[in-house]
Amino acid sequence: MNPDQGNGPNRPTPIAGLQFGSQPGQGSYSNRDLTQDEHYRNAFQRANEAAGGSSGDPDAMMVDDPDDPPPPDMGGPPQNMRGRGQSSADTAAGSVSHNIGSDGLGTFGVELEFLMVQCARLTLAADGRLVARDPHSDEPGWISSRMPVWERRNLRADLLRGSINNFAGPNGTFSDPLDDDLEKKRWRYSRVKLARVLRNQGLVVIKWPEEDFGFEDDAYVAIPDFSESDDSDDEREEDFPNSNLLDRFRSTYTYDPSLDGETNGRAIMPKWQADYDNFHATNGLRIYRTRDNDIDSLINRCTAVGFPATASNRLRLTREAFKTRLTEQRDEAKQAREDDRNAQIDPLHVPVPGLSPQYKAWTVTVDISVDGNGMNVDRYANPANLDDPYAQYHWFGAEVVSPVFALGDERARQAIRIACGSLRDALRCHKPMEVSTGLHIHLGHTLGWTLYQAKRFATFWLLTEMTILALHRRDRDADAKWCAKIWGGSSLWRALYSTNPQHHTTYAGRVPNNNPPDQKQTYADEMAANVSRNANMPDQYRELIYLIWQYPSITALHQGLGESTLVRTGIKWQIRGVNSSLERPAANDPSASQPGTIEVRIMQGTLDADHINNWVAVLEKVCHAVRDLSDNDFRQLLDQFLNSPTRDGLLQVLGVSDSVRQYWRDRKRRDAMDRYWEYPDHDMVDWNQPFMVPGYKATHGAFWD
Repeated sequence: MNPDQGNGPNRPTPIAGLQFGSQPGQGSYSNRDLTQDEHYRNAFQRANEAAGGSSGDPDAMMVDDPDDPPPPDMGGPPQNMRGRGQSSADTAAGSVSHNIGSDGLGTFGVELEFLMVQCARLTLAADGRLVARDPHSDEPGWISSRMPVWERRNLRADLLRGSINNFAGPNGTFSDPLDDDLEKKRWRYSRVKLARVLRNQGLVVIKWPEEDFGFEDDAYVAIPDFSESDDSDDEREEDFPNSNLLDRFRSTYTYDPSLDGETNGRAIMPKWQADYDNFHATNGLRIYRTRDNDIDSLINRCTAVGFPATASNRLRLTREAFKTRLTEQRDEAKQAREDDRNAQIDPLHVPVPGLSPQYKAWTVTVDISVDGNGMNVDRYANPANLDDPYAQYHWFGAEVVSPVFALGDERARQAIRIACGSLRDALRCHKPMEVSTGLHIHLGHTLGWTLYQAKRFATFWLLTEMTILALHRRDRDADAKWCAKIWGGSSLWRALYSTNPQHHTTYAGRVPNNNPPDQKQTYADEMAANVSRNANMPDQYRELIYLIWQYPSITALHQGLGESTLVRTGIKWQIRGVNSSLERPAANDPSASQPGTIEVRIMQGTLDADHINNWVAVLEKVCHAVRDLSDNDFRQLLDQFLNSPTRDGLLQVLGVSDSVRQYWRDRKRRDAMDRYWEYPDHDMVDWNQPFMVPGYKATHGAFWD
């Protein structure tokens, strides 16, 4: 196995977790603060009300989330899997300190967008049954066997009524596109799988509560989101045989003649409970790993002797109450375990003032805009006579978000390799395809962004965006909706130059015309110090840059250059304030949740870690130029570029390394005319192998590394 490809045991050493104090979300169980007697009365009442026996959907039964195995070369369980009884000091050895001096530290975060297979869509077999046939049965990547069961159950009545054709889709498939509950259930399940894949490699992953996943209460991640498990994961339970040991569990309460019947009846369940807890403790079993099947079985081995025959109904109800209690106890333990994970912080994370805890570890979510729109049959080679190859599967539009990393930190680049490699090794991730996904890089700083720095960034980007876009795939340049340019897409540009007269009126308020004369002159002087009268700069660009420097606040600059009701810009200004982005809005301000970054959205989606890291290397130099260079040096940098506005010329004046420059000019990654990045399939994905190859390097194979 090639260690450079980042597979299996050759993957770089994983990262361990570290506890932090403020938990992003916590389960809220009504019975957590009850005394044992109060809990007993409530459980007994519920069991009495359900005396006819328990009911429920067998597909909704909770299956333990298996323990993550120790990662390679770590010599034990990863610290992000520690028990709740361990103190946070026990995990401190896994932390990483950053040397954040008075000049602060530049930061970045990565948003990985990609499509992963959930399951095959249902088709009709010759015998009239709905079946899920895998179009790529030789593909080793994960595919759910449970999701089709849910859909078959939902469509069974229509199949029996003969109305199944109401749900016919492309390629002879059947599904209900309006079943929102089922879709969100698939989303939750897919997030579970993604989180497990990353955690299995030692990454710190939290499941942030989000209403997109269909939770009634978005204050915490509910148990059903993380408790279900596919057969492929269930098999790993053999290494942790709670069930085998629990087969030996017995508990008997003997009637005490010195007590009355009511007191004896109330003493049964505490005795069973104590024996149950002691059995787990003595045998080293974790309660969160005791399954529903275990509880169903052991309940029948909980007995009471010496009671009169008339007490049989009471004993039956007591067993029902005890079963309810054990289920809730197990669920609480599972919730506590997940709360513990959700209270962790990635040791490479850089603390930034005002940042949401969401960005202190890796998170997994759904991106509803990553929906396969436009991925029709003419985008595939070898489509196998299908009307719509993409529609052979249910897909999950995944977004995996990194914690805040330090720019220039090799350990952060290694973490990105681990994330990309683990996802591609375990899952079926669709190869990059035009207009399907994007990669977003958040650029920040421990000292925030000043208005002056933001203006320099906007100036640099306006002058270089056409050249920078040529580093990437052609669709990013052509995308005027999700990746709009400052020139041609921003509100300020529309107010000045749009051919639609209505835009001049609609966006007139984005033109900064109200500064007092002395302030206007100060801003003009600042511009002159940073931008020369280079003959290669078009007059309209100079006019636009002049107005950029006239913005009196970061918020006003965001409003003029950021997204509008018409488009999302390739540069998303996720900063607010007057002179500093650290001037956080009030908590009730809709912009208070902004991460305080400048988000660069112009690269196509990929899980090629080398590609991502080489792009971050370029953006790191951009940040250095706009933040750290003197006015004169910044002005000279712009002049050097304007005098030779080529891709390689830009990389050279930015001072990127020779290896990074070589990566971006390598012709095997360019189209025939050397205009844009192009994949070896010429953006025609081969349906015979539509998935990224394993590893963290080139998505199409080692030749393209």
